[in-house]
Parts: sequence; C-alpha cells; structure tokens
Amino acid sequence: MDTSVFSIRNPWRSGLLAKEPDRIPRHELQTALSWMDSRHVITIVGPRQAGKSTLMNMLIRHLLSSSAVPAANIFYFTTDDAETVTLLANVGDLLAFLRGNSTGNGRLYLFIDEIQRLGSPGLFLKTLYDLDLDLKIVASGSSSLEIRSASKEHLVGRGRELVLYPLSFGDIAASRIPGLRASSADIAQIQRLYGTDLVRTFEECAVWGTYPAVVTAPTMAQRHDELQQLYQSYVLRDVSQFFHIQHVGVFNNLTTLLAGSVGSQVQWETLARTTKSSAQTIHSYVDLLEGTFVCRQVLPYTGNVVGSIRRMPKIYFIDCGLRNSVLSDFSALSSRSDRGHLVEQVVFQELCKILEPTDRLYYWRMYAGSHEVDFVVVRGESLVPIEIKDSSMRSPEVPDGISDFSKAFRPWGAIVMNRDFAGEATSGNTTVMFVPTAATLARPDLFRELLTKALH
Repeated sequence: MDTSVFSIRNPWRSGLLAKEPDRIPRHELQTALSWMDSRHVITIVGPRQAGKSTLMNMLIRHLLSSSAVPAANIFYFTTDDAETVTLLANVGDLLAFLRGNSTGNGRLYLFIDEIQRLGSPGLFLKTLYDLDLDLKIVASGSSSLEIRSASKEHLVGRGRELVLYPLSFGDIAASRIPGLRASSADIAQIQRLYGTDLVRTFEECAVWGTYPAVVTAPTMAQRHDELQQLYQSYVLRDVSQFFHIQHVGVFNNLTTLLAGSVGSQVQWETLARTTKSSAQTIHSYVDLLEGTFVCRQVLPYTGNVVGSIRRMPKIYFIDCGLRNSVLSDFSALSSRSDRGHLVEQVVFQELCKILEPTDRLYYWRMYAGSHEVDFVVVRGESLVPIEIKDSSMRSPEVPDGISDFSKAFRPWGAIVMNRDFAGEATSGNTTVMFVPTAATLARPDLFRELLTKALH
C-alpha cells in the first residue's frame, strides 16, 4: 500500500498534528468517550456533514492528550481513498498493516470513516471483533440503511451506536451566551435571564438550521452556498451514484413536496399523482430519505382509542436549514407564512437529539374535529403529549388538543411549548406544564428532566 495518502490522513503519526481549530463543543463527545474503554465496536451514524469526521478527530486528539496513547497505535482510514477500500477488503492484509506500523505494545485504535461504502460493513466489523484482539474500532457512516441493518445482523452484543445529528440548539446557544450551560437556573429563570438572546438565536437557527459548516459560516451568502452544496452533493453522490436512483426528477419533486408539507399529514396516493409516479415508488423514496437522515416519518398514535387517526404520517426534516434550502426560502422567520410549521420543525429536530433510543415519537389527532397534539412521546408504558404554540401566552390556557388527549389517555403530564410563558395548569388529572420554547431547547439537560417529570 502506498502510504503517502495514509500519512496525510494521519498527521499525528509524524508529529505534525495541527493545533485544534475553534469548534462548537458537542455534548455527544462525552458519550463516545465513555464507550472507549470497552471492546464494543462504536458506530457513529448520521447525516452527511453533521460532524462525524470531526467527532472522530476529537476522539483521536483525546486519546493522544488525555489517555497518552502512542501516536503509532492510532489509525484513521476513510473509504474516500481507493487504496483504503482495497486494504480493508482483506482482513489479513489490514491486520498485517496495523501490526507493521504500530509500536507492537498496547491497544490499537482503528477509525474508519464512511464505512458503508465497503461491500459488507457489518460482516467486516464482526470478523475483526470476533478475533478477540486488543483493538478498539470506531466506524462512521452516512446511511443507516447499510450500517443499521448490518449492526442488527452482525453486531448484536458487540456494538454501540451513536446517532450524530447536526449541532443541537443548546450547543449553539451555549457557544454564544456565556454562563448558559453552567447556570443552575430552571427554565423560567433561563427565560428571564437570556430570553431575548435565545429568541434571536432560535429565529436564526429556524431559517439556517444547525449543520456545523452553516452555523460557522461568516455570511448569509456562504450559509446559502453550504446548504445548496450539501443537498446537491447528496442527490448526485448518494442518491444517483450510491443508491442508483433512476428517476432523480421524481425524487427531487417528492423532496420538494415533503419540504412544503412539514407538519401536515401525508397521503401517499396524492404524492404519487403529483409526481406522476406510483405509491410504491413514493414509499421506497421516503424510506431512502429516512435511511440517509434527510427526513423522518412521525406516525399517528392510536392507543386503541376509537376515533383516532390510524394512517397518514407526518414527515419532518432532520434539519430545517436543509428543508428551507430545498424550498429555496431563507426569508426571516418573522415574515414567513409557514412560521408555525417551521417552529414545530425545530422542536422536532431537537426532540430527536434528546430522546432515549427506545423512546417512540408520534402525533395524535381525532377523526371528528381538527383537535390534535403535535407530538406524543412514549416511553415504556408512559406517554406525554407535547403541543407547540407559536404565540405569546399570559396565562396557562390548556389547548383543546391537550384537553382531548388527557381525557382519552389520562397521562400524568403534558407539555405546552410557547414563546415566553412558564407555568402550570391541570386538565382533569393531568398536570400541564407551560414552557418557553427557546429557553427549553437551549438547555437539553433541563428539557430531558422536563420530559422525565411529565412521563412520571
């Protein structure tokens, strides 16, 4: 193997590791670090350019500085390099390379970026793990279609999965507001202390999203370019080349329709007619969009209550900036006709970042009338309805959807997110907690505590 590219990718091995650039700290780093001492294979999955390679780099720097791992025992490969793919195709060749280029003592660390491009990534990782070597493997992938299916088949009991989304609103807010993360204040106090700054940051994130390269871009023009390039490279590289989608025009039209209907119920037949395609094709394309972390379906919650809608999912994007880029609409939140749906979209993407792996997310609506609940979180046997109100409130007025849901399912708690009001009310035996949206999302730890309390 020609090691010239490998040397460039692994500068620490030559003592040439540059000073770490300024980055917005990510809370996911601590999760990954807590898994580094075990033998389990760590798979980092998530959208393109969400920061998976950066997180790997952070882990490598931590190994070098805090764990005092010899530089020669840390190997980084990316399947963007043709020679890497050839090397990884044969486990024996890979092991010979690792042994021949390490100290010969202590644990080896193997980082593989974009592993989904290997022929059988799950089998490859299982083979390495089952050799029972002193080898820690960290692999990343932009498509859950291959990585997750492979993990379920080959890595049961052998792996840990970290879903890395774009930056959380809390990470962005903490990088801009000194003291926010360390404050012992509750959500109501956070609103009083930082409310104005948080609303400003929230409105910016609702338009541009939270992809790292977009958040750190110095001008709006550069943010626009970053988002356009992100989607175009996704369509050209992943959709057209990797997944071999034949009807790219239909795929693009569908994505635009879904972006324009965020927060609304989706009817497959209508989408098929509009795109001049079949319902089967639409289903397969939506599955692809989900598997590549572009959007996600939210199904209706029924709970076996007569009158609950049982079909017609809602679809949200993983990032509102990407959604706005698909629509070519970066107008300010205050002037948008879709403002309510966009606020709902932001709450959705932040919920994805704090829910437990076993939590389930739904919405709820009755057939008769238009009352509904935006989100329902189910954890075990407990559930909590969450309603999003893009309006200021002066008193705790329980929304009709929360009231109807409370009568039907009798949850212990419910949450109403609004612009600026904090307080409590009751609806039957349900405690309804009102919280300011931006202040709640700014502290993911407090948001998790709120959910846990409501789930009781």
